Amino acid sequence: MKKKIKIVAALVIGFAAAMKLMSVVIYFGCVNAYSTNVDTLTVKVVGIPVYELTKSGTEYIGKTIGIYMGVVFGICMVLSVIVEGIISRVRHK
Repeated sequence: MKKKIKIVAALVIGFAAAMKLMSVVIYFGCVNAYSTNVDTLTVKVVGIPVYELTKSGTEYIGKTIGIYMGVVFGICMVLSVIVEGIISRVRHK
């Protein structure tokens, strides 16, 4: 039971980390769009497109690219579980 709790905690931490990562990347994508004044800008995380900004008048409208955003969330969650496993093994040795 204790191992399941650790895995769930690692998944929650991975999800939270992915949310922080997305918010930071999208923020800097918006800053980049406004500073370069392009018509459209695709925000990418490690080469994976996750958000699309389209100019509408003087402002930008954002649209998520759901499937790829889910992939990034999944990657962060899997990495979090892997790190938890490594830490757990190091502590037991």
